[in-house]
Amino acid sequence: MKPSLSLRSHYLLRSLLIAALAAYIMHLNASNSLDYYLAPHMQTLLLLCPVPLLFIAFGMLWHAIAGASGEVCDCEHPLPSGLIKNISVYGLFTVPLLFGLLLPDQALGSDMAAKKGMIYTYPNPDVRRKTEERNAPAVSGMEKHVTNDDQTAAEDIALNERFVPKDIYSVEFAELAKRLYTLPVIRVEPDIFSETVGAMDMYKQHFQGKAITVQGFVFRDGHMNEDTFAVSRFLVMCCTADAVPFGVMVRAANASSFANDAWVQIDGTIQVATVDGKETLQIQAERIQPIEEPSSPYIFTNPDSVAEFDELYSNDIETKEEINQ
Repeated sequence: MKPSLSLRSHYLLRSLLIAALAAYIMHLNASNSLDYYLAPHMQTLLLLCPVPLLFIAFGMLWHAIAGASGEVCDCEHPLPSGLIKNISVYGLFTVPLLFGLLLPDQALGSDMAAKKGMIYTYPNPDVRRKTEERNAPAVSGMEKHVTNDDQTAAEDIALNERFVPKDIYSVEFAELAKRLYTLPVIRVEPDIFSETVGAMDMYKQHFQGKAITVQGFVFRDGHMNEDTFAVSRFLVMCCTADAVPFGVMVRAANASSFANDAWVQIDGTIQVATVDGKETLQIQAERIQPIEEPSSPYIFTNPDSVAEFDELYSNDIETKEEINQ
């Protein structure tokens, strides 16, 4: 016995909605837009969904066209009846899909940063707990890299005395700070943005006067002077719902000529300033140049920022070793 027209229409609509959801996920991946919504480790899980969703959609479509008259399952959840119930149930899927397809993908900006509240020090302790989860060999590897480097013994001792971990959560920052301190110009790389700023903030007094280069969007509020703004990025742990605005104060004579949300590159020197009664990093800008918004505007926590630093600067380290030899 063929299913009724009402039953056909329900399963046909469900099939279309599920297929549309799978297609939307694939569209986000193909257009490199997933970074606007999810952290990389969550993207991997999401990308496992389209194929199963398409199988479900095909099953629903087959049942709508050639299935039996009964319902697909015996879960005792009746199909919605009445116009209001149907609009409510299927609207929960249709409206978000329409918003996703019709509205442009864009990054959070200064308006959202003002609502959430800009953070000028390393974010909440929950982010720092990832250091505790590392095993002992990983920490030993960090120490081995520093002590076996071709620096002189005096330089090694000076670095170890200058950057002493304050607690178990600070081991990674201390090791990263040792590496950052030896750079002629500290480039705040997007892959380890929050960890780099966190390491410098933890040992801010030692980094005063060091040259730095950083990219981000301009944020300012009503309490800032005309010669001041924050160069900012949104730190995402899982998705944009938990995004944290994370910035570094910048002082420059021409600061007022850059509007909120403008993406800039700052070249300058590190200073220490007081914001809301707390000491924080500040960059005395020597040059500010406009840049295009990066394809991945958010920053994410890195499971091993020291290993990532070594990977990013591997060519520089090899060149330095060759020169010393």
